[in-house]
Amino acid sequence: MSNLSYSYVLRSPTFCGAILLAALTPYAPAQERNHGRPPGCDQYDHMQVTAADLPTQSDRQTLASCKSEDLYFGFDSPADPVQARKCAYIERENRADANEKVFGAAGLLSMIYANGKGASRNFELALKFACEVEGAEAENNGRFDHLLKLKREHWTGEDFSLCDDATSGFMDGWCAHIQERFDQIRRQRSLDRILATWNLADRQAFAELQRSATKFIAVSSRNEVDLSGTSRGAFEIGAAASLNDNFLAALGSLERGQLPKFTTAEFGLADAKLNVVYAAIQSAKHDPNRAGTVTPEGIKLAQRAWLSYREAWVRFGSRKYPSVTAASWRTWLTRERIEMLQPDDAK
Repeated sequence: MSNLSYSYVLRSPTFCGAILLAALTPYAPAQERNHGRPPGCDQYDHMQVTAADLPTQSDRQTLASCKSEDLYFGFDSPADPVQARKCAYIERENRADANEKVFGAAGLLSMIYANGKGASRNFELALKFACEVEGAEAENNGRFDHLLKLKREHWTGEDFSLCDDATSGFMDGWCAHIQERFDQIRRQRSLDRILATWNLADRQAFAELQRSATKFIAVSSRNEVDLSGTSRGAFEIGAAASLNDNFLAALGSLERGQLPKFTTAEFGLADAKLNVVYAAIQSAKHDPNRAGTVTPEGIKLAQRAWLSYREAWVRFGSRKYPSVTAASWRTWLTRERIEMLQPDDAK
């Protein structure tokens, strides 16, 4: 194992992870985007927007700090496509910010007019605004042709999305970001149903575990996933999402009485194996010219966060599930950590 390539992709252990409440924002330098514009866009540039669709002065005051993405999708409150449309026009006017808003400004206006949500359906305007969205040339052409097809077919649906024609890593990251925001809401609702039956002391103990777990997930998804390439934002979000989903599944299993049961001797064996796997990673030479961003140093950071996370589980478990020994919690989590770190060909 002395020539490990460090191209690990974080796997999804059955019982590992935590609810990551903060939204992860995909990242990619703006210069990576290709500003290719479909040739057919010229005929839609002249399309005029009716005054009734534009925000009033009162709207501008009310929506001074709005986020059209949030208003349209309804992440934090019920969706309000009409307000989202007004907000998107305000964002579009702010040219300094508009280029950084994929699901906002012109991009969101394209969806609003294509779907007929927040304004009357108008494919000409949907095409006009789609032509203002910056992105890869193939992506822009595909979106333009897609809207033309919907226009010809007199489409009456309401689920057209900028993600339908994504081809770039940059857009992959944003689409993963949107999906993750929906998934966070779903996870939180599931967690709330579980916590609703717990007493205050148990919920407080869980909050400590959650803080430790959130740190581990953030460090792990940033350092134990290959983040090379323009889709790195999507990869990081996907890794964290997978851990979050598995956490809920694990918590549900624990609540159904499926508790870990291991001996002190079994923990000794698991701990020894983890030490061997981890030592091999740290002693292997990393070739910076090889593909992948995972390094021994990054794994060391994640390992430190994981050790704190494991002990947080022990403390929480002793409170919520007192019949389970500390050795059982440590064995359970250590085995899962081995699965995360060990290359598939070494198993």
